[in-house]
Amino acid sequence: MNLRLLTALFLAFGLLLTADLSVAQTAGYSQTSTDQVILTRWALQHIMARHWPDSTATGAGKFQAGITEASLRDMINEAVHSGRARHNTHGRPGTIYEYDFQRQIGTTIDGGPATRLRVVVSNRNEVITAFPF
Repeated sequence: MNLRLLTALFLAFGLLLTADLSVAQTAGYSQTSTDQVILTRWALQHIMARHWPDSTATGAGKFQAGITEASLRDMINEAVHSGRARHNTHGRPGTIYEYDFQRQIGTTIDGGPATRLRVVVSNRNEVITAFPF
């Protein structure tokens, strides 16, 4: 392939990509989605060990009985997509998302009804933990 043709193709592709990005942004969408996070097996195991209804861990909010891996994923995605975001605390990297579901999703650290979910996400967009509070 000659160099001029190759350059023209790259330029055309770049213009198309820019046009698609502009349309996506004006439609209220973002090409780089930060509202989808990765729930690793490690994080899921941590959440189940500490925050699942049958967990014996003390000093931790617990999810309501009947929660499933699928419903947890849905709740995490909703909290990240619609919740309030802030920097992680104590100088740790990442973001904390908090969302109020306006219905009981579990119990607080003190055993009271919890309607809010806190999701901690790393800078690599991976869930670190999620729990009712």
